[in-house]
Amino acid sequence: MKAVTLLLAAAAFGAQANHDEHDSHGHGAHEHGHGHLNLVLDGKQLMVELQAPAADLVGFEHAARSDEEKARYAEAMTLLKQPDALFRLDPTAGCTLTQQELNVPKEDHDHDHDHDHDKAASDHDDHHHDDAGHADLGAMYTYTCETPAKLTGLEATLFGRYPSLEKLSVQGILPTGQTAAELTPSANKLSW
Repeated sequence: MKAVTLLLAAAAFGAQANHDEHDSHGHGAHEHGHGHLNLVLDGKQLMVELQAPAADLVGFEHAARSDEEKARYAEAMTLLKQPDALFRLDPTAGCTLTQQELNVPKEDHDHDHDHDHDKAASDHDDHHHDDAGHADLGAMYTYTCETPAKLTGLEATLFGRYPSLEKLSVQGILPTGQTAAELTPSANKLSW
């Protein structure tokens, strides 16, 4: 559970930085083509959180209206449920996905719903809008790694799936300390 606390601290730091940026620079916190990746490695547990504008992951930010938009949205949700298609970890570390949680906007703004946080792979609705109606999508993935010492980095392969995503700002808390980086399609490997 220590990793959960650390990830929440990293996410809160990032959210505060984005909030401050949003207050002083208009819509800086929601920049198309720019996603965020937070990660924590604590003991045998690796947590990876991805957030990106819906426009980059789905192609639009409003509620899916047409059959084509509904199909694109369903495809994006399916892909977010397959982190192996988005990230590559060193297989010698023996990391197994133990939980995932999707963070998607809800159009009806109904907060009166139940969550099952005990499921190994649960979907979770959460709001990520700003006042202009910009929506973010994302997911949190939790892995258990048999040999975490062999986990020395991450490759972001999601750029091939989402061509309009141009960069990922990375913040991480690792056994060796904190890390920050920017990944792009041509520089998509994070080492620690």
